[in-house]
Amino acid sequence: MADINTTDDIQYDKIYYGNCEEVMRGFPDKSIDLIVTSPPYANQRSYGEEVNISTPSNYVDWFKPMAKQIRRVLKDTGSFVLNINDKVVDGEQSLYVFKLVIYLCEELGFRFVRDYIWYNPATAPNIYSTGKYGRTKKSHEYCFWFSVGEEWTFNLDPIRRPYGHDMLKYLEGKGKGNRRTNTRPSTHNFNCEKVWNDNGGSDPGSVIELANTNSNDTFFKQCRELGITHPARFPIKLAEFFIKAGSNEGDVVLDPFSGSGTTCVAADGLGRHWIGIDANKDYCQLSRLRIEAERKDRE
Repeated sequence: MADINTTDDIQYDKIYYGNCEEVMRGFPDKSIDLIVTSPPYANQRSYGEEVNISTPSNYVDWFKPMAKQIRRVLKDTGSFVLNINDKVVDGEQSLYVFKLVIYLCEELGFRFVRDYIWYNPATAPNIYSTGKYGRTKKSHEYCFWFSVGEEWTFNLDPIRRPYGHDMLKYLEGKGKGNRRTNTRPSTHNFNCEKVWNDNGGSDPGSVIELANTNSNDTFFKQCRELGITHPARFPIKLAEFFIKAGSNEGDVVLDPFSGSGTTCVAADGLGRHWIGIDANKDYCQLSRLRIEAERKDRE
């Protein structure tokens, strides 16, 4: 997708520099198939002087104007996937993430499809790992999937997980028995009469295990060369999971907080059109360079 495609007031396969609320105001209604994004977390990291980071106490109010535009530009069959994390405030885990979910559903009319957990087994030890603060380290983040209408794009086959050893035995007609000899805690009965279909893999479930350990890839090399530091980046496989599941080839995927461009890189590699928006000019530059480099690597 080397060319920039234009429809009315929206350009596909482009990184926009600016405030995402203002940029999205220029997009037509119902023009986006899928939004996958990870906005700045409340008062946790610095994203540059251009970005106004909110606090846990006013996070929902800060997010509301962007949320309204997100709702407006999504198609009736579109989805919105929100990767977000919370934090401990004054010794108590803040509820701002859950308040945002309630606002999106009860005030804006989104349908709550599924809550996914991104588990990062490579989460480094931190102050909570000492045990003196009464809790463990946080090794997961939330990925909330919302839809606009009662029907939305969903593809299970591209995200199926390879079958485990035991399931492969069942598919081969082995390892089965009656309930008396093969009763499991799940109450599943692997009886001799049942024929198990080979669907090419199993349902991956709602826990996505991905280690966020990439520190020497194309993007980080570009950061070092340009002297730019990006404070946070989620794994490209996380974006790929939701893009594969929530869109089809040729669909338009938007990330209104595109940061390092991970969502756009993933969409580009999966044959989708994409749009990225970021209020930090350096990150926009990095994203464009990263997409060009990733395309060359695929050639």
